[in-house]
Amino acid sequence: MKRLLIAGAAGFIGSNFVRHLRRSRPDVEITVLDKLTYAGNL
Repeated sequence: MKRLLIAGAAGFIGSNFVRHLRRSRPDVEITVLDKLTYAGNL
């Protein structure tokens, strides 16, 4: 199993990238790191 650390994944582009990655690569373990300012989207 591969592991990925994605920085900035709570923003618009990052969150859509993580959604796409989860659909296309269910075998990858994803860890998200974000500062979570006012624009964060969980």
